[in-house]
Amino acid sequence: MSVQNLIDAASLTPLAESVDWAPVEEHLRMRLPSDYCELVDAGGAGVWFNDLSVYSPGDELKSHDLLESDGVFEDLLLAWEDDPEYRPADLPEDSCLIAWATTGHGETLFWRADADNTSGVYPIYVEDGDGVRWERFDLSTIDLLLGILHGDVTSQFFSDLFMDTSQVFRSQRRGDDQE
Repeated sequence: MSVQNLIDAASLTPLAESVDWAPVEEHLRMRLPSDYCELVDAGGAGVWFNDLSVYSPGDELKSHDLLESDGVFEDLLLAWEDDPEYRPADLPEDSCLIAWATTGHGETLFWRADADNTSGVYPIYVEDGDGVRWERFDLSTIDLLLGILHGDVTSQFFSDLFMDTSQVFRSQRRGDDQE
């Protein structure tokens, strides 16, 4: 599957100026997935399927700012000190989770970045909104989104009541009225 397939399905409008990804990657201390970067540059940061908000660096809504997403993992680390059984069993000690999307009712999607992985390809973890239960998807960002769109990828945490694939994408950029 390709980024262009998702761009076409959503009728995205590219950003006026591409994101300078080098300082973002330096801040997060990881190489970002290239398909995610291409999607954001194409205008794909916003609400997918009427429920899934994909973050972008410097987003006006601080909770959707990719540059702030490392704080989400820091909060999880604190919670795991008290309740270590809630940490994903397959998450290595030297790995971190970088939040890149969230649903309207609390589930968060993360890339798992391992200390020795500089490839830019990361498993995706979805947490249940309480940080208690987790799902793992060995898919790229684009493959996950296209899989949701086509019904090939489901999550026990995504509600059919809220996730509406007929509403492929809605931009949250000021001045955008893309529907």
